[in-house]
Amino acid sequence: MTKLKNVLFAFALLCTANVFSQSESRLELREDGSFQIPSVDLKEVYKLDLTELNLESFEDALNLLSHKNTDLILFRPNNDGTEATVFLQLSKKPQWTVSDWNSAISEITFP
Repeated sequence: MTKLKNVLFAFALLCTANVFSQSESRLELREDGSFQIPSVDLKEVYKLDLTELNLESFEDALNLLSHKNTDLILFRPNNDGTEATVFLQLSKKPQWTVSDWNSAISEITFP
């Protein structure tokens, strides 16, 4: 029984570390409203800083981001609209590289 508890504890630790490592990947908006994934950092989840857009509320961010969602890339704002979580649907294009994802992302710009 102790062995099982240790295995479960180790599994929980690894899962937590994976979630935190994914949430630390940050993307920045460029002056032209575009953003890009770093060349060696392909993950399913990123954080995108939206402070430069000066959105006034969560509702403003939600309205803007809902028009940016695609079949492969989804955006979800945080509570105050200053940051968005970007979800890449890697399972839909497992053969894609960072370059392929950046090509798809290049079609999405923010005002």
